[in-house]
Amino acid sequence: MEKLVGRDRDIQALQRSQRAAAVGRLMLGEIKDWKEFLSPETEDFSRFKRRDLKSDRKRFQSGLSRGIRKFCDKNFNGMTEAKLEKLFLKVKERRGLEIPLSEFQVEFAPLRPETLSGAPIHCTVVISLWGLKMMYPEDFLSKDIIEAISQIREAREILAPFEKRSHSSNSAQKEEISRALSRQRFASRSCFLACFNLVEAALNGLAWDFAQNDARMASLSKKKQAVIEDGNFRDKLIKYPEIISGKPLWDEGDERVRSFLDVVKTHRDALVHASPFSRPERFGGLNKLEHVYRIDEKIALDAASSTVLLLVSLLQHIKGTDLPVPPWLEELASEASPRSE
Repeated sequence: MEKLVGRDRDIQALQRSQRAAAVGRLMLGEIKDWKEFLSPETEDFSRFKRRDLKSDRKRFQSGLSRGIRKFCDKNFNGMTEAKLEKLFLKVKERRGLEIPLSEFQVEFAPLRPETLSGAPIHCTVVISLWGLKMMYPEDFLSKDIIEAISQIREAREILAPFEKRSHSSNSAQKEEISRALSRQRFASRSCFLACFNLVEAALNGLAWDFAQNDARMASLSKKKQAVIEDGNFRDKLIKYPEIISGKPLWDEGDERVRSFLDVVKTHRDALVHASPFSRPERFGGLNKLEHVYRIDEKIALDAASSTVLLLVSLLQHIKGTDLPVPPWLEELASEASPRSE
């Protein structure tokens, strides 16, 4: 490659500094649109006098050292101007970036633990006009439960006054009552689905994190390796804690496990596989459709509470009680706690 000299070298240096500054400001959430972000690519540097090129280069490098450098030092280990330019070009390709944390840290720079803020190592790094964020299923699904709980409670507030009146006096507001009931039932069903999905996502995430250590995986029997890589839900729930931590947490008779399997999983299965074909002996004497019909606000809120209890026990067992509960679970625990009427 031909070595740049003189004016061309100054143009390249200025553009590198502008690219680095642009992606730094993007991660800070300071860029208002993609046109602004792409300004280092649209600027006609050839019109600049050389003394202006040098002056602007110094200005951008100074700005980078003051603002962007402070951000990079706070959030990354070893982020450089050259790596920032490389990151700019990556973001430029698709007007944003979604990349697994493990890949981001190899290609660009490791993130500091405080930046991850409780996000698991299987999270995805997201860079957009909203700034630098971490994305992972546990966060999404816990927020789904929180939204479902909020809708259940809002519907309850609408319905409460009608419950104190006679049926005949409520006839005139039948449509409003019907809408509130539909919203309540929808939110209750959504809550059940999200509770089950959240627990499975948490179990899968813990197993994936564990499996990244080849030595630990190699120390397991073939049977346990198979459970880690592709176990059924019941095996994941009961066996993962012991396989991952080396010590048992619970068995199928544990109240936390029983509550989740008998209530949350049973109703979830009935919803996902809704069918008039039924095997009551497998569903506590009820057919599957009865489980679908019986999902109401109380059962849904109880499911959210039992999900929180299960997850807190699971994570503390594997991560240790000294580490704080991750923010997504702490927020869910707060919202799922019973409210005084």
